[in-house]
Amino acid sequence: MISITASGRLAFQPELKIGKQTSFCEFRLLASRYAKGEEHTEAVTFFCYGEDAERFCEMTERGQFVEATGTQETQHWTDAGGQQRSAAKYKLTWWQAGPRPSRSRQPAAAPQGRAAAQPAERRAAGPEREASRAGNNRDESGQDPGLI
Repeated sequence: MISITASGRLAFQPELKIGKQTSFCEFRLLASRYAKGEEHTEAVTFFCYGEDAERFCEMTERGQFVEATGTQETQHWTDAGGQQRSAAKYKLTWWQAGPRPSRSRQPAAAPQGRAAAQPAERRAAGPEREASRAGNNRDESGQDPGLI
């Protein structure tokens, strides 16, 4: 079994679809990288069913940063021209919603997955907070004992 964890922005607004037996959602994460001075966009497709699909569609929106873990499922088919095709998609096993896009009108969603288990103070610790903590390690002479 192949399992991946990917992070990126949602390419499209997640849409809940109703199948014959259950609801489902398929979504795509995009991330850009630079190589030899050119931008390259990578994409990965995830899917989920039932309550997971409903929750994901309710709590995320296009452009939002998302981290997701899933197991690979490869689909095979024959296209209209008779060519054999295949595509790898990932069945969602865990996800965490990140910041919403600045144009968002929806309130921020509650933390998901591992973030919900962390104390609020730790979740709020960004680079500025970590830097201020590092500055509090000085002795009476103003020296940081970790740097001596």
